[in-house]
Amino acid sequence: MAKKTNDYFKMIEQQTAYCLEASNLLEEILCKFQSDSIGAYRTQMHEIEHAADKIHHEILNKLSTEFITPIDQEDVLKLAQIIDDITDALDEVVLDFYMYHIDRIPEKAAELSKIVNRCVNALHEAAGELRNFKKPTELRAHVIRVNDIEAEADAVYTEAVYELFGSSADSKVLFGTKAVYESLESCCDLCEHATDVIEQVIIKNT
Repeated sequence: MAKKTNDYFKMIEQQTAYCLEASNLLEEILCKFQSDSIGAYRTQMHEIEHAADKIHHEILNKLSTEFITPIDQEDVLKLAQIIDDITDALDEVVLDFYMYHIDRIPEKAAELSKIVNRCVNALHEAAGELRNFKKPTELRAHVIRVNDIEAEADAVYTEAVYELFGSSADSKVLFGTKAVYESLESCCDLCEHATDVIEQVIIKNT
């Protein structure tokens, strides 16, 4: 009987599903912001991040005992790590609100959270299509979409920081708000890094 191989594509898609759950929650938090609910939101986000960690560790454990994988083991490792970093980055945004005592929603934060959610959603769709890497037309379309959304996030982030430092906000507000903007922008950067790995998989196998 042939040895059953692990479905790494399914596990990677499960990882991105947790990312999407976290980005959905983050958009809800920032679009319906209530400072007195940050504690409860921290707990919710941490539970998602903890569940995502379990999938990440499962991938690592399986890779440690299996030498034959459908794509290069190194690419599986890179992709799994970056996706785990995305969930951590989404959690970091909520943590910023807590650590910096932010009680008012920064002006561009809600807009950026919507862009982040679209970016994560596009990555999740790419992960669902990854198993078809040898016929990559649709997969490449998702990769391009992530890259386009990341560029949109960069533009909004640049304007947000420009407006922030042109305002009369005190140093405490400047410091905390900039941290939130940076964490949000980092989420999209990481999504793009994940699609860079996917693009490498396509190039190696076509």
